[in-house]
Amino acid sequence: MNIAPLLAAPPAIQIHLGSTLLALVLGTIVLLGRPGTLLHKGGSLHKLLGRVYVGLMLLACLSSFLITEIFPGSLSPIHILSVITPTGLAGAIYAARRGNIRWHRRAMLIVYWSGLILTGFFTLLPNRLLGQMLFGA
Repeated sequence: MNIAPLLAAPPAIQIHLGSTLLALVLGTIVLLGRPGTLLHKGGSLHKLLGRVYVGLMLLACLSSFLITEIFPGSLSPIHILSVITPTGLAGAIYAARRGNIRWHRRAMLIVYWSGLILTGFFTLLPNRLLGQMLFGA
């Protein structure tokens, strides 16, 4: 692994990568919470970590608008997710506050899989920063 490409990247990319990686780890932890554990769904730790996760996802969305390497000087189609993701997060929060846990869970899973896992695979391409870090230039 070579972190030189990350160190040479603009701050917006560093912030974006940092927030998405933290959100990926935290989101995984929150989603794996089970009844009878410290991270059980609906518990205070679940809510706290969920709030931090939402904040990290919003930071990732906001920082993405400063990244225009795919189409220099303009946004790319991937930025559509940066508009859709906050909407999904807002819907998930609304559902949880209304007691609709099924809708909350579904919305959070969609945000997690589309905003982190699916897009994460695209960052592993050789011409992308993460791909360069893991597999070389």
